[in-house]
Amino acid sequence: MITYGMSNDAVKAYIGQQLKQMRINARINQEQLAESAGISRSAITAIENGHIGNFDSLLNMLRALQKLNVLDAFATEAMVSPLLIAQTSGKTIKRIHNSN
Repeated sequence: MITYGMSNDAVKAYIGQQLKQMRINARINQEQLAESAGISRSAITAIENGHIGNFDSLLNMLRALQKLNVLDAFATEAMVSPLLIAQTSGKTIKRIHNSN
């Protein structure tokens, strides 16, 4: 589990370990994953060892493992603008004037 007290290097090492486990669970070797992801086997090894230098390689690896959904945690609910709320509730927006 990733915690806020972990260093960036520790987080990358954890992500690398998780990716390695995903690959093993998919029953594919590094060479097969590299070919499927369109990156080198050495890049796979580096990422699995926590040396995540290229975000595109990480995305390609997740895509090849069919695990892009792990990024769903980054999704946030869209904030509805106050203007839209006012427009949809039938209220009119009034301009505020300075009273000097």
